[in-house]
Amino acid sequence: MSLVDDILSEYSLTREIAEDYVDAIVRMNQKDTAEAAGVSKETIRKYKNKFKEMKATERAFLISKLMRERSQKEFVR
Repeated sequence: MSLVDDILSEYSLTREIAEDYVDAIVRMNQKDTAEAAGVSKETIRKYKNKFKEMKATERAFLISKLMRERSQKEFVR
């Protein structure tokens, strides 16, 4: 497991939804984020609250790492 996976596991979050959440939060509101990620607004609210619980360093690391990975995936397509 990677550090990203360790942090997500500590907060009971999945990598796939975390990637969608991080990608969408900079562009959309919670309703639009839920629709884009294919999950409920309650799931997005859970992720928002869990990200708030994280230490600032964990949150910054996850956002940076997940955004970098997402952009690399899109570049390869």
